[in-house]
Amino acid sequence: MPSLQLSIVYEPVEGGWTQARIAEYPAVISAARTREAAKELVLDALREYLLSLADESSPNEGEREPVALTITA
Repeated sequence: MPSLQLSIVYEPVEGGWTQARIAEYPAVISAARTREAAKELVLDALREYLLSLADESSPNEGEREPVALTITA
């Protein structure tokens, strides 16, 4: 099965929080008190981001074939 490799970049931010972002998708970013929580939130943000792109697609783009993407941590 093909896979897609993405990278989470962690950076410290104010108040001791950790910011997490998807390197390949700079718009996908989150922050939390712990690295683990930041990871969970940024993966959820990635899922929501990808769903929003699917909702914005044009019906005149040609034939479509649905594919499923599972995000695991």
